[in-house]
Amino acid sequence: MDSKLKYLTSKDYEVLLEKARVATYKQHEVILKEGRLSQAIYLIRKGMVRIERAASGRDVAIAFLEPGEIFGEMSFLEEVPTSAAVVAQDHVEVCILERQNLYSLLTSVPGLSDRFYQSLAHSLSSRLRQTSSLVTHLTRRVRTAPKFDTQRTGQAGQDAIPPELISETELFKKNLSAIEQGIRSKETSEQEAQEQINKICNMLIGSLREQVIQEPQIKKAIGTYIFRETFPFFMLSSFCDRAFRRPGGCISDSYITELLSQNEPEGDGHIGIYLDRWIRSLPTFLALKNRGRIVTATIKDLAENWPVENAMPITSIASGSASEILDLYFQTSPPNVHATCIDFNHRDLTSAANIAHKWGFRDNLTFIQDNLFLLAEGYSQIEIPPQQMIYSVSMANYLRDREMIRILDWIYDRLLPNGTVILGNFHAANPDRVLLEHILEWHSIYRSAEDIEKLFSHSKFRALPLEIQSDEYGVELFVVCTKTWQDETSEKQLSNYSY
Repeated sequence: MDSKLKYLTSKDYEVLLEKARVATYKQHEVILKEGRLSQAIYLIRKGMVRIERAASGRDVAIAFLEPGEIFGEMSFLEEVPTSAAVVAQDHVEVCILERQNLYSLLTSVPGLSDRFYQSLAHSLSSRLRQTSSLVTHLTRRVRTAPKFDTQRTGQAGQDAIPPELISETELFKKNLSAIEQGIRSKETSEQEAQEQINKICNMLIGSLREQVIQEPQIKKAIGTYIFRETFPFFMLSSFCDRAFRRPGGCISDSYITELLSQNEPEGDGHIGIYLDRWIRSLPTFLALKNRGRIVTATIKDLAENWPVENAMPITSIASGSASEILDLYFQTSPPNVHATCIDFNHRDLTSAANIAHKWGFRDNLTFIQDNLFLLAEGYSQIEIPPQQMIYSVSMANYLRDREMIRILDWIYDRLLPNGTVILGNFHAANPDRVLLEHILEWHSIYRSAEDIEKLFSHSKFRALPLEIQSDEYGVELFVVCTKTWQDETSEKQLSNYSY
């Protein structure tokens, strides 16, 4: 056991361990409750523990501690309640140094007190430096999307909006008003109203797309004009309204997917529900609703060929509520996999953890709350066992190239022999891009197949063959890459693997 109490001698350990009480804990058993006063310091001998906070949710880890590390020392020293709970991640064995026994040793063994408190001070100082570094970095990168100029006023070209676009916009408003009147007077049937609204909305978005392509130098002004003129109409749609008023000011794929899966079309006034049906039928939102299929199909294929008796390890980065993972365990014959879900949103992770707990498959999942950008910059302390598959269906939509390359390197180092990575990214040719950016203010990073190939070529994957395919809607690209290791040491890693 490699202890983190730096200044203690081997003789010091012998003395301490003689007075310590050894305790064992089963997986998921609470070792130290949050909000309790610790009367001891705990030293991990075997296994791994996870740190949880009530605010982050049950079964959601914010950190992990390994053999040799200590916990409970802050509450012990300051005599204040613990700020987090400590839970056994697997079978755990700890040495418990009770307050009375510890104080007795510190006063009776020459020099032990100085070395013990110096070790604690070093441990706490290291944590403080690490926390300060994280805070400094997060102040520079706090949003979950790239930095975009969202200012709507003062855009160059406001006085040069193409006349044909103005005419198209006025016709759009006039036609919607006419349809609304027809619905009120019951002269227009529901089917006719839907067909007409679909047609005029598609015409407007098509015109917007065409003008942005033709006049790229004033595209922000064009987008602002359309936004101002059409906002009162589109916001009658419940989906548009909720997508625009996204939590925290940042859009996320998982939030949109949740809206699509949990709500039927609805809206205000006479035409709101028709506008809602129209936007839900657009390629982007159909793709988001069905994007999990490629992931679940790949997981099933890999699990069928998994050569080890233990569960196949997979990890989802930016997992959101992990719906495609949870769906696997609800199947009649679920694949033998253990999934690690990593996301910054504790609400999504807590929701998924509660479902896993309720339906009895919590042992098949590990939930970790961590910031994606810290992971990309190398500040994260996430350590996971080697994985057979690591994937993310949305991460690349929000990470710059430099950040993506670092994530790819992180993934490469954590894949097992012949492990697979799958990444999704919005297609540069996404047909709904102008609507997403200029009406819903959903700013993402769009890439072409060539862009993705370039990212991988600059990462540790380098020249490994890639399979890049578009979804059936032309909305997203999915890249699949298998890491091939040739050396004998790596092959042994698979044969000795256990979760």
